[in-house]
Amino acid sequence: MVPAAEQVAATAETYPEADTNVYTVSVTRNGVPEERDSFAPDVQEVVDAALDDLKSLGSSPEAPLLVLNPFGTNTTGVHAQFETEGSGTLTYTVSSPGTEDFTRVAKDHDPSAASFEGQLIGVVPGAENTVTTTWQPDDGGPTEFSFTMTAPPSASGDRTTLDRTVVGNAEELTDGLFAVMGLRRHIDYTLLYDNAGVLRAEFDLDGYRTDRLEFYGDTMVTTVGTDKVARIDGLGRVVATHVLAGFEMHHDFDVTDDGKLVILATETAKGSVEDVLVSLDLETGTYEKTVDFTELLADYKSRTQPYGPGFYGPGEVDDWLHLNSVDWSPDGDSVIVSARENSAILKVDDVHGNPTADYIIGQREVWAGTGAEDLLLEKTGDFPDTGGQHSVVRHDDAALADGQYYLTMFDNSFWSMRSRPDYTAPVPVGTSPVPTADPSLRSEYRKYLVDENAGTYSEVETVPVPYSAIVSNVQDLGGPLVVNSGQALTFAEYDAQRQVIARFDYALAGTTEDDFAYRVLKYGFDDLWFAAP
Repeated sequence: MVPAAEQVAATAETYPEADTNVYTVSVTRNGVPEERDSFAPDVQEVVDAALDDLKSLGSSPEAPLLVLNPFGTNTTGVHAQFETEGSGTLTYTVSSPGTEDFTRVAKDHDPSAASFEGQLIGVVPGAENTVTTTWQPDDGGPTEFSFTMTAPPSASGDRTTLDRTVVGNAEELTDGLFAVMGLRRHIDYTLLYDNAGVLRAEFDLDGYRTDRLEFYGDTMVTTVGTDKVARIDGLGRVVATHVLAGFEMHHDFDVTDDGKLVILATETAKGSVEDVLVSLDLETGTYEKTVDFTELLADYKSRTQPYGPGFYGPGEVDDWLHLNSVDWSPDGDSVIVSARENSAILKVDDVHGNPTADYIIGQREVWAGTGAEDLLLEKTGDFPDTGGQHSVVRHDDAALADGQYYLTMFDNSFWSMRSRPDYTAPVPVGTSPVPTADPSLRSEYRKYLVDENAGTYSEVETVPVPYSAIVSNVQDLGGPLVVNSGQALTFAEYDAQRQVIARFDYALAGTTEDDFAYRVLKYGFDDLWFAAP
């Protein structure tokens, strides 16, 4: 017997907490209201159809169609649509009591010059917001429209304002929104804060954190489930989801120049975890395992053993490498990966062909007798190696010679290698065994110069930052830095001279030392939500 097809429908209703007609869209399945799965294709299709039915209500810039979070991906995003008499620009300002005004130019996603369609970002959850729009046609005078709405409360229940401490000149903060990802107390939400520490957007995910955001074509790409990747357009519409059956994603991914994601993953049929690389083609949806580090580093793996209890629960787990970041380069189709468990940085070449280990950076004694000694780069200078580092990123620089480039990273300065209980050789000077946040200790932002031709690496910069034994990241914004010390529940933006401009604390009353944000990255969202400058 063939089961009856499910009937999914979307219905538009007026939102009661607004002084003009703002709509919401509810979804039913077989006539029963359901909590929306925003990443289900059938849900996106019926929501799209409901918006089409409402289009005629957006008759002009003075009478736009406004729909609150129709696609269910951004809890306070407002879909705006209206007819025009030609092309133009929509500038808008969100004003809310007790916060700085938030002004942006919205990107127009409608290719027709006869209408505008975009998403207004910046409404503060749980607060009264007045949104003032100004439509400036290419020919003619401006048209202004304003509406006031009390937004629904934060879906995550988290803070709408962070504690901000301005140390330098706040006007020097770079444009953009800080994306707080993998907040353990609300793992399936990503919170986006402005430079004043005000919550301006909130991604509702599917049971897993955002590991990072990448941009491909006219879409934003991110992890939303442990085995699910989504592409989301500037309107908040989920245009594609990809399920990686047989794998669970963790920690990080990157996008290649030809539209593939290289993803850190666990192969669920294996006994070990967090030690393979998967490649996903964003156009076709096909995927494959491209690198298995149990094969690439087989001799080293034979020296390790499962351990527990730990992050994965009370039992033992074969977490012998614990990859935590990946950065792809077109130079030889290579990746730089960071391994927390043995505090190593590895480069692998030809990841979509015949993968080979190119080099290793790390404590030399860890690799003694493993057959990988010849892969170790030589250290030039007197400085300790890293301890449990995160977010290792390659930076090519035209001013450097061929074969040279920089690596930046968050050095946790934490040493723990539970998979090698027999290891008694020296550990890097300055590392600590303390597994939690400790204000008396320091982690570091570090920058290396790698010279592949000479087979060397040297340290060119180090900056002390609040200590976090695990998680955390740095982001080089082309001079300024964003640094997140996860267990310390704080992030900051530094200027090019490595002085703190402003620090943001995101602890929440009642949380414990087990709380943290995995990453904080800053994005401009230009050409996605906002018009490109």
